[in-house]
Amino acid sequence: MVASVPWAEPGSRFTRDFEAECAWLMTVANQKTVSGFLHVSWRTAGTVARRVAERVKASMPSPFDGLHAIGVDETSHRKGHTYITVVVDHERHRVIWAHDGVGGDVFDLFFKALTPEQHASIRVVTGDGARWIDPCVGRWRPNAERVLDGFHIVSWMTDALDKVRKRLWCFASMFVRQVRQCFSVVWADGFPRCRHRFPVM
Repeated sequence: MVASVPWAEPGSRFTRDFEAECAWLMTVANQKTVSGFLHVSWRTAGTVARRVAERVKASMPSPFDGLHAIGVDETSHRKGHTYITVVVDHERHRVIWAHDGVGGDVFDLFFKALTPEQHASIRVVTGDGARWIDPCVGRWRPNAERVLDGFHIVSWMTDALDKVRKRLWCFASMFVRQVRQCFSVVWADGFPRCRHRFPVM
């Protein structure tokens, strides 16, 4: 005999509260630790976490609905040898899509996952100066405004300022060395004397 109860999912041997606790622990600890803490098998802990994730995903609206301003960037992991492309929603301040790889082909996969209505809602696309972003945005959202994100603008300005600082420091150091070579201090009258004659301009 099978009965439906409000505190458990069909086919599950655990209560909803227990499954929620297991899924939360999986976000802060590895699967082996969680299975030992809750006294369940390693496989059971993984199954429970997947079931909770599917249940939460089904109850949530699509992360692609209501997109107005998105940002795209690539980041590396595994000591910089592997790249992933990440798309964020600027208004809700969250990651909405990520995929292995980098480049226009990968960014195309994001736009292919959207419906026509979701495409039309995007008005602003931010990103760095990567060459593959503009052609991809032009293909999928030609009317969207392309904006350089503030993080990279500040980073580029800082790098440019650092180059100017280094150039001025080198010039000042060279000037000081030349002055030291040119003048010798004569302490008899307290005034320096130039050891070289300069042409009168």
